[in-house]
Amino acid sequence: MQKDLFHDLAPRLKGLETGGYARSYRKSGRAYEGGLQVAVAGILEGLGIEYAQGSAAVPGTGLVPDFVVGPRLIFVDRGLSRDELADLSRSGKACVLISRSATRSDRTDAGIRTIQLGGEDGGRLQTVFMDDPAFNFDYAHILPKTEKCSVMHGHTSSALVEVIGSTRDGMVIDFNDAKPIIKAAISDLDHKLFISERYVTAETRTHVDLSFDTAHGQFSLHVPKKTTVLLEGEATVENLANELLERIAKKMPENVEAVGVYVYEGLNKGAYLLARLHMREAEKGRKR
Repeated sequence: MQKDLFHDLAPRLKGLETGGYARSYRKSGRAYEGGLQVAVAGILEGLGIEYAQGSAAVPGTGLVPDFVVGPRLIFVDRGLSRDELADLSRSGKACVLISRSATRSDRTDAGIRTIQLGGEDGGRLQTVFMDDPAFNFDYAHILPKTEKCSVMHGHTSSALVEVIGSTRDGMVIDFNDAKPIIKAAISDLDHKLFISERYVTAETRTHVDLSFDTAHGQFSLHVPKKTTVLLEGEATVENLANELLERIAKKMPENVEAVGVYVYEGLNKGAYLLARLHMREAEKGRKR
């Protein structure tokens, strides 16, 4: 038995002497194949960029990315062959390859190289904007914590929308596809009362009761649900821009990475909000 034990252990011990053992890399509860993957994960987390570990191969390649960031796929330290690189380029996916070369590294050069493949325009982002008379709308709001705006009042407003992403067939998005999305979102907000949900005291299937104190005294309102939009925060133009952006963003195609919204409160004043979209390819396993 003792002889059999040494017989089984000998190859393993010899492997340890020559460095033949597997290292385990972990960060934020996730396992990685190497230290460079851990470094990339740390950079993404430090920048607040949502990501997921790859789980599916790029169609036509058999290659599973290390990270998925929106529509971009990141491959780390793979040593891909020319054929594999060609397959990735033909896939049409925006891919980033991060590699490390020991022969090129020294005290002034870490030997880390980054290559971008796939995607039209080399993965470069482009912006289109839409400013249309059909994007005008009217709304009422109340800001109880301010003196002047604590009385219900209204504004005639307009919106300008930016769409940022990689191009497909030379376009970030077809205007004929984008405009109906924006019009539908604005239509949902047109001629509505905006107010914070914190002032809700009661609600039925059809109505909401609101109560709040202001510099002018206490207000109590009984308003229809179908004409009221309750916001998490105060009914400022900034939060109104966020409400519009969320309604537009969820309808955007996968190549769109960010949406910007200008909302004017009357003339010559308003709010601008630019937000990255949550990635759709790996929503269930996204970084939180």
